[in-house]
Amino acid sequence: MWLTNANMRHSSLASFLNGELSPDDLWREIEEEVTECLAACAKGGSGHVVITDGPDTEVTRKHVATLLASLAEAKLPLKAASYIADALIFSDDFDWEDEAVADAVFFLSDESGPLTLQEVEAAQSRLATAC
Repeated sequence: MWLTNANMRHSSLASFLNGELSPDDLWREIEEEVTECLAACAKGGSGHVVITDGPDTEVTRKHVATLLASLAEAKLPLKAASYIADALIFSDDFDWEDEAVADAVFFLSDESGPLTLQEVEAAQSRLATAC
């Protein structure tokens, strides 16, 4: 979990997933939060992600594919993955289209080790072939 004083904005995350906000713009908005969170975790800190409220939003396979592609193509740094995934998970305003979407998001939220490009590519493959 993360420790931060800033809030992820629901509207920004939804806009990114819908292709209305570029990965660069999302990163500029959350970079300080992610950096603070990583520093707190490195010092043994813990906390939570706070995301602003927003309308009920279904997270679809297309949305997760957008996130995974942005990570795989280095449009978003890998270190942002678990922060973004945690924001999706901890918000009461995001729901999963299906189990494949939930699996991909929960995979990205796993903080047991640094995420690799190969793991992101494997997640893309699993999402693409899920029934």
